[in-house]
Amino acid sequence: MHRYSSVSAFLAHYHALKKISASALNDEDRNRLAAIETLLDLLRPEERGSIEVGSEDPAVARHSERASLRLRRELMTRGVIDG
Repeated sequence: MHRYSSVSAFLAHYHALKKISASALNDEDRNRLAAIETLLDLLRPEERGSIEVGSEDPAVARHSERASLRLRRELMTRGVIDG
């Protein structure tokens, strides 16, 4: 798995890969996207949803903050992001 400097960098890469049509992804990007999605599956549905949508809604912002904290712990445990 690719290493990232932060959760923000991890999520930015995820969002960038999601914007590319599936047919335009090369094998490396397709595999990386699948690995990222596997890690995102560790989040609760409402947390993952808040990361994927983004919103000004206070409830979504709370879920997004929790998701970021949980994701940071998981990514650090797996050596995906630097401390």
